[in-house]
Amino acid sequence: MSESTPIEFHPSALSPQPSALSVKEVWNDPDFDYVLDIRDEVFVTEQHLTDDARNDPDDDRSVHFLAYLDGEPIGTGRLTMYGHEAQVAWVAVREPYRGTGVGDALMRTIIERARVAGAGYVLLNAQTHAIPFYERLGFESVGAEFSMGGIGHRVMVHRFG
Repeated sequence: MSESTPIEFHPSALSPQPSALSVKEVWNDPDFDYVLDIRDEVFVTEQHLTDDARNDPDDDRSVHFLAYLDGEPIGTGRLTMYGHEAQVAWVAVREPYRGTGVGDALMRTIIERARVAGAGYVLLNAQTHAIPFYERLGFESVGAEFSMGGIGHRVMVHRFG
């Protein structure tokens, strides 16, 4: 997916938002280190979801996003395309910035990138506590709840058109 034009999102029209928030696609090593640091902070240290958030075989074929506030990386997410199917994974916002619109801006950018890339729909595995957040973005739950790392999840889908 690296041959596609990167998207940079400035959520000034969304509210409530920190005024200096931006979401960018990241490709180079210094930025990707921030992606891994945020994954470790949220999924390894905070949630104990996994012991390893750094070695995912899909990372090399995916587009990674970072949300920045005043130049500080505070959130991340990943988009992987499989034909017309877009899969979102590793969505995380650092704890002090949750509930401020960072996750919304991050997900709207990822969803738009999937649409531009020709996706017919977007899939993700949502932690059950986050289902209302994803529903506000147009996702619907499908299938039964399952456990990943001891945390309840549901598959969710966002259909275009």
